[in-house]
Amino acid sequence: MNPQAAAGDPRNFAERYETVLVPVIFEPWARELIRRAKPQDGEHILDLACGTGVVTRQLAQTALAAGSLTGADFNGDMLEVARNSAENAGIDAQWVEASADDLLFPDDRFDLAFCQQALQFFPDRAAALRELLRVVKPGGRVAFCVQRELSCNPLLRAQANALDKHVGPQAGDAVRAICSLPDGETIRALFEEAGFTEIDVEDVSLELHHPNGRAFAAGAMGGMHTGDKLSRMSDAQRRQCVDDFLTGLGDCFDGTAIRFPHVSNVITARA
Repeated sequence: MNPQAAAGDPRNFAERYETVLVPVIFEPWARELIRRAKPQDGEHILDLACGTGVVTRQLAQTALAAGSLTGADFNGDMLEVARNSAENAGIDAQWVEASADDLLFPDDRFDLAFCQQALQFFPDRAAALRELLRVVKPGGRVAFCVQRELSCNPLLRAQANALDKHVGPQAGDAVRAICSLPDGETIRALFEEAGFTEIDVEDVSLELHHPNGRAFAAGAMGGMHTGDKLSRMSDAQRRQCVDDFLTGLGDCFDGTAIRFPHVSNVITARA
């Protein structure tokens, strides 16, 4: 990847997200959720707000013989990448375009549902959780992860600060929105009010890394919804934005590679 050009990459957001952010951030979290949920052979599994389908693909890479794999997302571009990636990998999965608060499935359809880094973006979180409860069988399980605050996530903090400086506060707010539901007790209350039981909320930190910090930083800028704004910058302006991002990482950037904690609340519960 050309680090100067990556932030101005003309590919759509879903493709940038899949190639830049998924391998570094979302694959490790998918594996962590799968490890905790312990899916069983024959179970019907939902990947809610699936994005480009990383949880489904990680499930398919295990020895699991699932009853069915289904991904649901409201973003058609994301689903197209998910569908194409699954087909290329020979994965048998269904992909459904649907909002989290209006899922197009019958009652009690799934044994297990995953949702990573999406609850904070749902316009009506309570309605989405009630709808999820409807489509999960009684006694079925759910596993979520939701980003903690900027203060304990140096990558996102550095990214927000660099975007504030070079693009504007609206761009920085796109990063801050990722951390808009940091409190574990607030999350627990949402699940309780929706009707879930055996709710466990745990503060979990994964150490993530990329061997080429500059390439990742440039790609991460382009991988946000702010990529179109960075594309209008000169090469020198984009290079300075990336430099400030890397400087903001402090000890997480050693001059070549980046290694950083990524902290989320992990939620498991039963329907």
